[in-house]
Amino acid sequence: MKPMTKAKLEDLMLSLREIWKYDKQLVFILLTDIMIGALLPFPNIILAGLIVDSIANDANFMNVIFYVTLLFGINYIFNALGIFLRQTKEYRFLQLINKLGNEIRTKCMNIDFEQFNDSSFQDRIQLVKQAMYGNNFFTALTTVFETVSRIITLVGIILIMTLLNSWLLLIALVVIILQAVLHVIQLRQNRKYNFESINEQRKIGYVSTLAQDVSIKKDVVMFDMSGFILQKIDSFQRAMLVFNKRRIQISGVIEMVTYSLSVVFQVSAYVLIGLNAFNGTISIGEFTMGIASLTNFMSASSFVARNILNFNNSMFYVKRQKSFLSLMSKFDETSAVTMDDIDLDNIEIEFKNVSFRYPNSTSYVLKNINLTLCNKEKLAIVGFNGAGKTSFVLLLTRMYDPTEGSIHLNGIDIRDIDYRDYQKIFAAVNQDFALLAFSLLENITRSDAATPAERSKIEALFHSNGMSERLKKLYRGLDTPVTKALAASGIDLSGGEGQKVAIIRALYKDSPVLILDEPTAALDPIAEHEIYQKFADMSSGKLTVYISHRISSTRFCDKIAVFDKGEIVEYGTFEELLALQGLYNDFFQKQAQYFK
Repeated sequence: MKPMTKAKLEDLMLSLREIWKYDKQLVFILLTDIMIGALLPFPNIILAGLIVDSIANDANFMNVIFYVTLLFGINYIFNALGIFLRQTKEYRFLQLINKLGNEIRTKCMNIDFEQFNDSSFQDRIQLVKQAMYGNNFFTALTTVFETVSRIITLVGIILIMTLLNSWLLLIALVVIILQAVLHVIQLRQNRKYNFESINEQRKIGYVSTLAQDVSIKKDVVMFDMSGFILQKIDSFQRAMLVFNKRRIQISGVIEMVTYSLSVVFQVSAYVLIGLNAFNGTISIGEFTMGIASLTNFMSASSFVARNILNFNNSMFYVKRQKSFLSLMSKFDETSAVTMDDIDLDNIEIEFKNVSFRYPNSTSYVLKNINLTLCNKEKLAIVGFNGAGKTSFVLLLTRMYDPTEGSIHLNGIDIRDIDYRDYQKIFAAVNQDFALLAFSLLENITRSDAATPAERSKIEALFHSNGMSERLKKLYRGLDTPVTKALAASGIDLSGGEGQKVAIIRALYKDSPVLILDEPTAALDPIAEHEIYQKFADMSSGKLTVYISHRISSTRFCDKIAVFDKGEIVEYGTFEELLALQGLYNDFFQKQAQYFK
């Protein structure tokens, strides 16, 4: 284990390097602030004593005027500079928060789905948010600089008080040590609280947004969920209060003991300095200086003890932030194989003895999957809920990697292909597709600008998907915002319309592999059949994977894989599977009776 002083020096250098990287001028601003903060108490201490002695000794009244003018002049200059520095620091701190926040958001965006979907990763996000909004290297370095400033002040004050009464030095050291011990105890308790309550904090964060979440408002009204949600909020709040009650109790005891130490020291100082003044060993002005020093000493010593520990606390979160930003994901893998090495006109994907279970689970959701997706083939995946259909797609798109076995693209293990390039091969419309509260154009192109040719291509896709009339009625056409979350003039698309826009987005990407995971769940069977027929025409020449509960929608596919309990139990064409008189035929006959 590293020596304490060496570890703290390394922490300090880490903070300096980080702040220098983000904003070099902040370092000079903080250094200036040190000097002003260190010198600020002394004009009041020294000049107050000189003013009192000038009055008491019947000196020339002009001396009093001079000292008063000097006192207020120095204070005015120092405070004016202090105001300027505080405003500058506040603005630059906001800039810094934006930079830190963007780094964390970028890391979240570039973490693969497998890691992001893990609750432990979400807990880490909760921790680094504390680094972003308060406990970061800026606050750590500010704490160090302010502490240095107060130490300079403290040394000067102790020197003045020791000259007045030498016993005050010993008492001061005892008080500082005891205050430091109390702050250590409080710091450890606060850190323990943060760790133990992190999961409850995340729950509170989630349920607190539900009352304002427009996406669930219709369900809240329809199913009278308001009471249930409020009850959940109350339940999680009460759980958090258990943590907070303990934290507040300990904090109160520490604060009371700290205050008691302060009182003991102040009484001792008053008595010792007062005795010297009473005995005539010091003047009334020096007594005034001693009392002024006493007040400044208590605030400075408490500040130093508290901030040394606050620095430790800030660095605790800084290190977690650095650790978070250094997390490696599939996006960071160094791969020799890129898109240039793949023949996109001849795509073949093969599952070889693939089995899969989700992280932290012992049960397999897919078992011994052997399946080849051939070039330009239309493959349908069918099965009961929980049969492993969506898990198959998650492996196909490498949102997760197989627990056992391997997946190959044109004979290459997909784990050896650049992850970003591999994602370019796919365009998917998932059950839980997401449209952003930006314009239709931005949702489709993932950009805020498009050429006339790109607009024409998108309009043609709207026409092919039966959305051209709807598009014509929109007051801003493709530039119309989706939902009213960011614009009062936005439109609320129906479930079917939203899914059609998601399909248009997938087609616009023009990837060699298309995946439709229950994309038409919000449509009626006739509309779904039309969508599939149109989609089959528009996706001609692409490898397409369909997942659907409606068996009739799969009959136009080249091959159909029937999943049951994580295994492929049947595979073949529509006619071949009906002839088997197996599970697929059973599905078909049961669903067909509803349309006779």
